[in-house]
Amino acid sequence: MADQADDGLTGLRPPEKHLPVGVMPNAPHQDAGFLHATHFQLAVVEFDDQGRCHQDGAQLKAVSTVIEGLREQGQDAITLVFVHGWKHDARSDDENLTSFRAMLHRTALYEQAHPGVGGPRAVYGIFVGWRGLTAYAPSDLVADATFLGRQDAAHRVATGSVRELFGRLRHYRNARLKRGGAPLLAISGHSFGGMIVYSALAQSLIEAASAPADHVIPGFADLVLLANPAIEGARYLPVYDLVSGAPFRERTRAQLPVFICIQAENDQPVGTWFPIGNFKSRLEEAAIGDLEKRCITHAIGFVGQFNTHRIAGPAGVDRFVLDPPEIRQPNPFWVVSAEKEVIDGHGGIWQQPFIDFLGAVLFQHVQVSKAALPPPAGADVVAAEARGGPSVGRTFAARAAIHDAEPNGKLADFAHATFGPREGGHLP
Repeated sequence: MADQADDGLTGLRPPEKHLPVGVMPNAPHQDAGFLHATHFQLAVVEFDDQGRCHQDGAQLKAVSTVIEGLREQGQDAITLVFVHGWKHDARSDDENLTSFRAMLHRTALYEQAHPGVGGPRAVYGIFVGWRGLTAYAPSDLVADATFLGRQDAAHRVATGSVRELFGRLRHYRNARLKRGGAPLLAISGHSFGGMIVYSALAQSLIEAASAPADHVIPGFADLVLLANPAIEGARYLPVYDLVSGAPFRERTRAQLPVFICIQAENDQPVGTWFPIGNFKSRLEEAAIGDLEKRCITHAIGFVGQFNTHRIAGPAGVDRFVLDPPEIRQPNPFWVVSAEKEVIDGHGGIWQQPFIDFLGAVLFQHVQVSKAALPPPAGADVVAAEARGGPSVGRTFAARAAIHDAEPNGKLADFAHATFGPREGGHLP
């Protein structure tokens, strides 16, 4: 990852000092509330080993108050959420938090350089912390031995109060869409954090894939992105069955991805340890066919039938090489196999090619989400809210119509045009 930009953020606790060997406490690392940087705001929401928000829910309540205020005031915002994974937490010097701050900073700068008709939207970041790191020592073997125990903890977090957080963000987003607004919500997770995200949002993804519409309309977030997610392929089978069926494959209208799972090919914990840990399930559970058998033990990104894309490292002036390369495609559910030059192993997600890929996809969504409609008036508002969603589809239809008029180029070309040639180094 590039060095942390001077984003002007204040309010994080000082970096913690720990003994060379120990166990991280089941306690929060940050205080409640949004912290202000020069161009964005950041909140940290932390959950304990049982999935409950620390500090009697103070962090969650503080975020909820701000989000509800945006809804009441009719303000559109770009909201980015990141859930960290194994061996990480919400300490101020954690690499995941540092890299998330850099992405927030760059997103805010991009929005300010490409504002919509109402001016640039505020950018809010929410970093979801949990006890991904417990035992530690100078040797990685100590932390490596916590894989299965942290997997169990992540399952508890996934069914806990994090769902309230996601639900409040969804309510804000959809309330603004029903009134013709231009919000953007992107939720991402790494490792067991990806499992937490997918477990909470799986139903909405299945519903989006099953809707009989020419344009997939996500009901929860505009974009869900999982990097090296440690979650069984069996959980993705319902989506795969839908997108691989004849009705879906006959779609011709291309759109931006609404779901991306990107998996490093050399990810040993997810590729090797994860199947070993799930082998008992393979013995106990019945399966029909080879696909189901593999899905019981292997993670989403290691089930070859699921793959829709492959991404390689820089070539020529391109910051990455995506195959197939188009920005918009008929299937908005992407499962991407990543070479080590893009993501190296389980934890090496913050390499420049992946950052460029993530930035290109995210900034495309930033552009499309600017399309706002005149809000319905009077009784139309009540009717729209009573129907529970048609006006959300109306807003998405308007966004799609605007985007359809633009050329459907290559994502790598957009990254090149936005960030400059790869020799230029870091994102702007």
